[in-house]
Amino acid sequence: MKLGKQPKRILIFRPGGLGDTIIALPCFHLLARAFPDAERRVLTNSPGKSVQVGVEAILKGSGLVHGYFEVDYRRVFAHSREQLSLMKRIREWKPDLLVHLTEPRRMMRLFTELAFFKLCGIRRIIGMPVSRELLENKWDPERKSYEYEAARLGRCLSEVGELHLDDRANWDLLLSEDERVQARSALGPVLSGRGLIVCGVGAAVEVKNWGSDNWLALTKTLTDHARGYSLAMVGAADDYQRAELVRREWAGPSVNLCGKLTVRLSSAVMELASLYVGHDSGPMHLAAAAGVPCVSIFSARQKAGIWFPYGAQHHVLYHDVPCSDCNLDTCQQYQKRCITSITVDEVTHAADELLLKSDSCTGSISAKAAILGG
Repeated sequence: MKLGKQPKRILIFRPGGLGDTIIALPCFHLLARAFPDAERRVLTNSPGKSVQVGVEAILKGSGLVHGYFEVDYRRVFAHSREQLSLMKRIREWKPDLLVHLTEPRRMMRLFTELAFFKLCGIRRIIGMPVSRELLENKWDPERKSYEYEAARLGRCLSEVGELHLDDRANWDLLLSEDERVQARSALGPVLSGRGLIVCGVGAAVEVKNWGSDNWLALTKTLTDHARGYSLAMVGAADDYQRAELVRREWAGPSVNLCGKLTVRLSSAVMELASLYVGHDSGPMHLAAAAGVPCVSIFSARQKAGIWFPYGAQHHVLYHDVPCSDCNLDTCQQYQKRCITSITVDEVTHAADELLLKSDSCTGSISAKAAILGG
């Protein structure tokens, strides 16, 4: 590490919601190891329409950070009065190091953010991707896709140390035993099954939505292929009714937990799962961080690989189309052909393959619970 004098107060700039925070988990672990004696606070979005879950709800109790500045990020950078108010709060705290952890953005926006943080009195800044190499995800010839966003963030923080993305400990939310007990209580009778499948049908934007008819057809097929397995639906409260229609098609024990659990309790539920099936979403990244093999249904609104769940144990369904990397939230011209061309048979086959591996490796839900302290 080439940072010289150890900082006393570190401000970590990480806008975004659930998926963005989980992607950055190895970075939070790295910073906790590198600066164990520093007070670490996160500047991030406050929960709202664009970000349903704040960083505090995800990391609270983990010890990875010690405080939060949660603000309406778009409003702050659109109104000078809001900027001055935030600037005052940051200056009063007196951070001596800023860790800049954001998605790739335009150079002009980076310089605007740089100027803001300098005016906050922060002299040392690391992680800001001021070169094109750091602003872009590299092509990975081995995976035949672009590098994971977590890997790009790691390159931005190379002066602090190596992320070690393959080390499961660096994806750990550091759940408490009480959180695991609450998760088992929420699952109730589904704990007695041969295994647990967790499913998330929510999608942050419409173009990522595979469609209710596909989900219903998949559940009818999968409930026959996965006899003896229990099903748990997870997601936000807004997903409850849609998830309930899917759950009712399941022949075995099932529970709809949408809107009923905190993020951390959802993670504790994931730890007991044999398989996760869902859209490109925050819960998908939460499942991957918990070590659960995922069948991930992706639109092609962004380049292949960048936001895939980390690890080789997952089966990602991504159809490359001529209009890939459109970054659209809705698609009217082509009727979401990238994601709607993914068939129920493809998803079923992927789930069958991963469940076969799970049966030979992990055992029942009750066995997993016992390993985790149940």
